[in-house]
Amino acid sequence: MKAAIITVVLSLSTFTFGAFANPADDEFEKIAKDYCENYLASHPERATELGDHRFDAALSDYSAETRARMLASAKQFRAALKNFDDYKQLTGPNQIDVRILRDNIDREIFSLEELREAEWNPLIYNQSLADSLYLLVARDFDSAENRVPNLRHRLEAIPNVIKQAEANLQHPPKIHTETAIEQVQGAINLVRNGLDPLLNQAPQMKKDIAPIQEKTAQALEDYKKWLQQDLLKRADGDFRIGADKFRKKLRFALASDLSMEEVMKRAQSELAQTQNEIYETALPLYKKYFPKTDQKTLPDKNKVTAAVLDKLAEQHQDDNTVVGYAQKVVKEATDFVKQHNLVTVPTVPLDVVAMPEFKRGVAIAYCDSAGPLEKNGKTFFAISPTPKDWPKEKKDSFFRENNNYFLRDLTVHEAMPGHYLQLAH
Repeated sequence: MKAAIITVVLSLSTFTFGAFANPADDEFEKIAKDYCENYLASHPERATELGDHRFDAALSDYSAETRARMLASAKQFRAALKNFDDYKQLTGPNQIDVRILRDNIDREIFSLEELREAEWNPLIYNQSLADSLYLLVARDFDSAENRVPNLRHRLEAIPNVIKQAEANLQHPPKIHTETAIEQVQGAINLVRNGLDPLLNQAPQMKKDIAPIQEKTAQALEDYKKWLQQDLLKRADGDFRIGADKFRKKLRFALASDLSMEEVMKRAQSELAQTQNEIYETALPLYKKYFPKTDQKTLPDKNKVTAAVLDKLAEQHQDDNTVVGYAQKVVKEATDFVKQHNLVTVPTVPLDVVAMPEFKRGVAIAYCDSAGPLEKNGKTFFAISPTPKDWPKEKKDSFFRENNNYFLRDLTVHEAMPGHYLQLAH
């Protein structure tokens, strides 16, 4: 959805058709602009993420009434686009934008009408409970004096989001609930300790906001207890959404009409080819690491590959070293790209940072690029230490999987020459 809004907003604001435009273009552009305005106002955290700061004081409304209004509005916009089923009556980028917009309105209708995650997925509330605050603190897009009042409004609005979550959530999947509990603890720590980089720039405002911080932190503490003592006991839902909904979700996710059977067929073909290539790569390493092995073992592709992967996993980081290691690898990858003149490296700053605690427990890393409307174009390559309450066995498993070799592959994917470079360009 965010990608669609970016595409349509930027297209509408960038291109001037002049003599090539026609009344159909004017009609479509009005509908598209109205939809984008409506979407941004209804999803204030996403607006902040994009760099549109008109809604920085607000949080999303997850009430049943608001979700019903959003669904009705999306259907009205979808009906309005019926006039453009023949997209060739439009000119220039509008021929593309109308199809992007139609697909994403359909996706919004599907999400609100059929998927209904607000009723079973506690993780969706984390964008308001933590991300909304982090977005105001992490980027220096305005002075502290202008950002802190919006931070205060969002802190004050969090208890209402919690009430909505408690009213909406019924029988979530257990794994979603357990992850939400871990991430809410991260949100508590963010409210109590993670806002200082912004608040320290405005000492008097920091003093005034301190009681609200504590009140919000306490509301999150109570919410965590509710998740643990109430919701977790009835967390008997299935995270599988069923074949019919999955087909629809897959189409929206891929922006493709490929069936899940065709996707599976292609994936299995790619898997077999990739497994052979991994085995061919692993075989000389297996002979090196296990020189006394029985020669009869060598044709066993699974055994050879697993043994080599286990051996490589011995070289890994821990909570104290993983961010520093990632910083080292990013520098090496960037130097390599420049030395070999592979592609022009942008001047947009890239910071390798510890992943905020409220985002941990799912993946080892992500790339957080600035929105296209943001004045501060800095990109964050966030690397995850493990959640503090994980047992040692789980921490060890996490870092064996995300070992030194994997982190190098991940850096190429997420940072250089991956998503950082792609999105900066």
